[in-house]
Amino acid sequence: MNWIVTGPDKDNKVKLISRRGTDGVLPKGSYLTIIDETNGNKPLFILRVEDSSIEYPYSPSHTIVDMDLQGIKADLKWQNHISARIIKDLNERNDGLVNPVSVLSVARRSNQEEVNNAMGYEVCPSEIQGPKVFLATIHDNKNQILVDENQNFLFTHIRPDFIYHQTLVVGKTGSGKTVATKYLAQYFVEEEKGAVLAINVKDVDFLRMDRPSNELTEQIEKEWDSLGESAHKMENFRIYYPATTQIKPTKGVNPNLAKPISLDVKTIEPEALAGLLRNITDIAGQYLPDIFRYWRNDQQDRGNSQNTSFNDFVNWFTHIHQRDDDRNTFPIKNTRGDIGDAPLAHGTAANILRNLNLARVYFDDPKALLLNAEDILSKGMMSVIDLEDANAKTFGSILLRHLLHQIVELKSSERSTVPILIIIDEVHQFYNPESKEALDDLDTICRQGRSQEIGVVFSSQTPTDIPKGLSSVINTKLFFKSDASAVKMHGVSVSDSEMQNLKKGFAIVNIHEMPQLKMVKFPLAFAGVIKKGS
Repeated sequence: MNWIVTGPDKDNKVKLISRRGTDGVLPKGSYLTIIDETNGNKPLFILRVEDSSIEYPYSPSHTIVDMDLQGIKADLKWQNHISARIIKDLNERNDGLVNPVSVLSVARRSNQEEVNNAMGYEVCPSEIQGPKVFLATIHDNKNQILVDENQNFLFTHIRPDFIYHQTLVVGKTGSGKTVATKYLAQYFVEEEKGAVLAINVKDVDFLRMDRPSNELTEQIEKEWDSLGESAHKMENFRIYYPATTQIKPTKGVNPNLAKPISLDVKTIEPEALAGLLRNITDIAGQYLPDIFRYWRNDQQDRGNSQNTSFNDFVNWFTHIHQRDDDRNTFPIKNTRGDIGDAPLAHGTAANILRNLNLARVYFDDPKALLLNAEDILSKGMMSVIDLEDANAKTFGSILLRHLLHQIVELKSSERSTVPILIIIDEVHQFYNPESKEALDDLDTICRQGRSQEIGVVFSSQTPTDIPKGLSSVINTKLFFKSDASAVKMHGVSVSDSEMQNLKKGFAIVNIHEMPQLKMVKFPLAFAGVIKKGS
């Protein structure tokens, strides 16, 4: 099947019409290669189809329609009209000029080698790195993986450093976003030899990566075969859960891989305590870490640090709050070491104290592991913190901040060179989208990630759950089936119908330094996608 160039359109895109004998419509998002038929079919340009439609050059006359007469052969003729944009000139010039696309040039569907070239991979295929994704399209509300002239699936590699430029993954339940995130995590551990820290908040989403995927179909196996892959478990995998909860082995989770964890008042990052606070202003909330820092340093100066507990801190805070003078003035020590006083409104102090009392159970459990960043930064290891239990979200808010601060410190001081990917599912449950504190915390981590090999995946059902202001540090966006209006706010051009008709695993994408890529189909993760009841 071939298409013929008829000239440029008003937007300087290339217009093409199907050649006689073409028996199908080329869908939007497809890739075409313009060839030189006079020079051994030499490839000249690679195009990406932006619009594709059917036109009937000889419409049936009204008389034929009204009289119910059989149409002539010309009445049945149709043509596939295409508008495409050049994404790669395969014969770039050195004289400062640009090659023109000649009228009546012939174009055919691009092959895998040409797709690699269009994506900027001009090396041997075996040297290309990065997770593989299938090139895909949605046309007339039909999703499909693109194929070449021989019906082979077309795929590309996402550049591996995209991970360190931070990623947003959005999609409704059942859209495939979690499976895609598992796929990226497995690639990062097995191919990049990095460490993965995943926060699990729903059912057993990330808790069965030690098992090969078995929720397979003929289509999935065909996709895997085309990539030379098959189902296999993750060899280095472990689960952590708050000591106040329990792992449910009845859901197919291996209890031997799960360890209870607790927080340590002697090592907890003071700023991590901000995760305790709800319904309190940022200014008031910023005092709690400084109050805690003063108390802990005071305990160290008194020689009591080894015998102290979080209960001691709560009792100390309670004593000040209940003093007869009712001033609610607390001593503070900031990160620079300056000592001062923090006046808190009575209601604010009472709110903080209420949260501190609830958090007592999260600290200093002698039977639980005290998790730290060194445990997470293990080469080729995936660690999952299970926070499915509703009561564990506060624990997770503290622990996540604590670990992220420690990870940044270890990486910045070059005490660890292990790359890390952090997956935060349902991020709004741990960071208030309206909170400046959340922005400061995550913004620092995201910006340092580019130089320290720290990647963060923010996963949620809607983009509005992401803390405001992070858009400047999130450079890759993967939109599975979700609300089109929210997606458009991120500069992605897509119709309501196209978003609502995305099938599981298909995503509209905007990937760092890959503007040629607009829609993909993620392969099923090789581990962790398990049939119900198995």
